[in-house]
Amino acid sequence: MRRPLFLALIAVLVSSIFFLPKSSSDAPPRDSEFVYARIRYHMTADAWLVREPPWHHDYPYSDETFPTVVSEVTNIKTSPTSFQIVDIDSPELFQYPFAYLSEPGFIELNPKDVVNLREYLDRGGFLLVDDFRTTPFSHYKGGGPEDDIGNFRRQIKKMYPDRDFVRLDLSDPIFNTFYKIKSLEMTAPYIFPGQGPVEFLGLRDSHGNLQMVLNNNNDISEFWEWINEGRMSMHDAATSFQFGINYLLYAMTR
Repeated sequence: MRRPLFLALIAVLVSSIFFLPKSSSDAPPRDSEFVYARIRYHMTADAWLVREPPWHHDYPYSDETFPTVVSEVTNIKTSPTSFQIVDIDSPELFQYPFAYLSEPGFIELNPKDVVNLREYLDRGGFLLVDDFRTTPFSHYKGGGPEDDIGNFRRQIKKMYPDRDFVRLDLSDPIFNTFYKIKSLEMTAPYIFPGQGPVEFLGLRDSHGNLQMVLNNNNDISEFWEWINEGRMSMHDAATSFQFGINYLLYAMTR
């Protein structure tokens, strides 16, 4: 099946699960109204054990698919190229109110990164953190334990020593922004031996607003990448897009 047709069918399923009509326009968008940043970061010393740079995982297929579906189910005009790789220490990051960060277990923030990322978040930027896990055995760590959330917590403490991640539940506005998410029970697209269950975490600012959401023990962008290969169930794939679209709309409207 051709990719554009397949994505159109996915968009129909994403909308139909919660009985929301697809928003559309007679004329195709000339320019993207929304472009997000995929963050390229400085990596830990053991990142070489991974088959590719961890910040790069699922690129570019997930990055092409997500904005395509966003365009199909909302009034936001996007295209398959509505994303940009941006260095974590670059002032260009401030051009993108929504950013995606993959595999935080391999991020190592230097002082310049700390200043830039904190200012980005304090000025209203939003970070989606995805594709990470806690497991006693991981080929990403040469067969040893992988504690991605532990490493990312240590990095975030460099920016916000007095803050920590919080567990989110269905009452949080981020799960009711566009779609009304009915359950946070989700099966990850792949599971390492001993990996914990999927959980949704967040980091809040001093006013209680979320500055980032973390898909712990999960990898929703893997659903986005694999969707046209028939390796995921249609329902699970649609669910992953609903989470992603809610994250985006929350970030743009909070």
